[in-house]
Amino acid sequence: MQPLKIYLCDLTHETVILVSDTIPVNIGYVGAFAKKIYGPDIILSLFKYPQSAIEAIKEDPPDILALSNYSWNSHLSEHMAKLAKSKNPDVITVQGGTNFPHNRDQQSDFLEKRHATDFHVELEGEVSFSNVIARVLDARDRGPGIFDAPVDGCVFIHPDTRSSKSPNLIVGNAPERIRQLDEIPSPYLTGLLDKFFDGRLVPFIETNRGCPFKCSFCHTGADYFGKVNMFSLDRITEELEFCGRKAQKLGLTGLLLADTNFGMFPRDRAICEMLLETQGKYGWPLNIQSTTGKNNKKRVIDITGILGDTFDVTMSVQSMDDAVLKNINRSNIKLDDYMEINQHLRKEGRATTGELILGLPGETKESFISGIEKVVSAGVSSVTIYSLMLLFGTEFQNTAYRKKYEYDGRYRIVPLNFGEYEGERIFDYEEVGVATKDLNFDDYLYLRRFALIVETLYNNRPFEEFFRYALALGLSRFEFLHQIFKKLDEAPNEVCKIIEGFMGETTGELWACEKDMIDHYSKDRAYRRLEAGELGGNLIYKYKSMSLALGMPYWISFLTDQLKILGRENLSKGQSFEQVEMEIDTLAEFNRKKTWKFLDANTGDEIVEMVSPYNFIAWLESPEGVPLSEYVSGTSIQYIFEFTEDQKSSRRDAFRRFGSDVNGLSKIVTRLVVQTLFRKVRERGENGDAIDGNVRNSNNKYALAH
Repeated sequence: MQPLKIYLCDLTHETVILVSDTIPVNIGYVGAFAKKIYGPDIILSLFKYPQSAIEAIKEDPPDILALSNYSWNSHLSEHMAKLAKSKNPDVITVQGGTNFPHNRDQQSDFLEKRHATDFHVELEGEVSFSNVIARVLDARDRGPGIFDAPVDGCVFIHPDTRSSKSPNLIVGNAPERIRQLDEIPSPYLTGLLDKFFDGRLVPFIETNRGCPFKCSFCHTGADYFGKVNMFSLDRITEELEFCGRKAQKLGLTGLLLADTNFGMFPRDRAICEMLLETQGKYGWPLNIQSTTGKNNKKRVIDITGILGDTFDVTMSVQSMDDAVLKNINRSNIKLDDYMEINQHLRKEGRATTGELILGLPGETKESFISGIEKVVSAGVSSVTIYSLMLLFGTEFQNTAYRKKYEYDGRYRIVPLNFGEYEGERIFDYEEVGVATKDLNFDDYLYLRRFALIVETLYNNRPFEEFFRYALALGLSRFEFLHQIFKKLDEAPNEVCKIIEGFMGETTGELWACEKDMIDHYSKDRAYRRLEAGELGGNLIYKYKSMSLALGMPYWISFLTDQLKILGRENLSKGQSFEQVEMEIDTLAEFNRKKTWKFLDANTGDEIVEMVSPYNFIAWLESPEGVPLSEYVSGTSIQYIFEFTEDQKSSRRDAFRRFGSDVNGLSKIVTRLVVQTLFRKVRERGENGDAIDGNVRNSNNKYALAH
């Protein structure tokens, strides 16, 4: 008999930009495990790009079509299953991924809406999908019918009952998880993923699976994932070596780690040492994205410190309110410990990210603002504020849980996840929590506005010089930030237009009814605006990018004016306002040079210079709160602002893959640590030569830490 033809798809929309830009290691694992078991009985083809999958399905329809199911591609996957059914009515279609309920009634409702999907794999997919293959092979060999009995690890509605009043949901037993993950052959080392090293996608590697935490907002909070299983260090070493060689040839600089708690386990030190080795050999990876461990933060810091500024430590807290944390089955490290860790990281010149989720049960406007203040005061480099997604597989799709907290859910397009395929417009969307019994919709909008200001002004320290001066005036970072937020109405028109645009889109992107949203965006006028990137993007990053790429002169002007007002109000004894004005004007110029066109794809080789009476490098590395006036130099200092070769490589890679329009820039600011894109600063000596050595090193530390 002919081998079974199997297509595995982890599809991404790319109508505006390539939204999911990672090599599809998920279907790689599923395919490698299936090939190990069934060998010549199956032929595998893997797909990432929708058009390639469409062409293959039309020209050579598969026997089995398997598709990933996440919030960002769920409806795209269903559309592809529908297309496959139209070309081969006997095709078996399978979906698998996190966008699936745990509750049986909700599973039935979910599958009833997806008429083209035969099976849905639950939880980890390798064993379960192989069970589907076994069933199809048995049926082909005149064994039992494909739908005659449950398939372990899978859920399906019996086809004969789909049109009935009581569809029959068939549920298989949950198979044992694979404990020794090396039982899954490496899709990298077996060549299964070779075609995805195309210069557009970045390597995606998993070193372990599972999560010991029970957070109610995350699908890995389920008991099933409680045990952490690991790939061997030898296997990881080989994969990093393999990816490093490929990445060097393609000019790739990034790596994503799929682990949910990287750095929390002692052996992660060895992985960081491997990564450092591949950096030395291949110049890759120059930036790494991962979620770092929720406990053992000191170990996380120690281990990831091997990689310096390549690795941004994520200090997730989600909320700083004890009652809220209890509601979501979460506990945080003590605030004193949190502050100590961040201070340590900053001394090492490393960036840290604190994460908060807007809309958690029990959170109020006041408690959330207080949480932001605590995280900022702890010294993190960035505070990422997410809107709560009411995801399948979490408590937030539990009817009783939602009723208890009076959740108001609204629908919005997952940023830029839409497209037109074979004449049909497909939208992938998510439900977000915009109000509870403790947080009304106006509060939600107020906090979204504040979140934009935190993201634009505070995160990654683009305006660090202003914050440092405010500290010397006796204000905390949060107080200065909050002061700017309260004075936004006094900002230049260009800034006000950015804020107004953000608030308009924030309200306009939310829909109470899925159907109304789809009907609206399906119309030509609205869809053309989506295609043009005018609507449907990640609003926080879209408007942050607009601010940093187009609005920097106006923000600098506004911050300068506000800082002068604060300076006049907080004059030190014996200090004149003229002196304060000169200091602020000079630091504004320094800031302007440091950030000059740092998000402009058409700049990079030119050198920017300024002359100043202040030793800014020493001041920025001094203890916080020291006045700039104490760093007046005996002679004028000439500063040079330029990009390093590593920065140029990262910039070329980012602009090549994402482009330089606002949606491309939005992707870049999520993929790279923004402060690593600022120009590095050095002094020119009396003889005209650049001063190297300690000055250059200390400046590198400044550029990363602040």
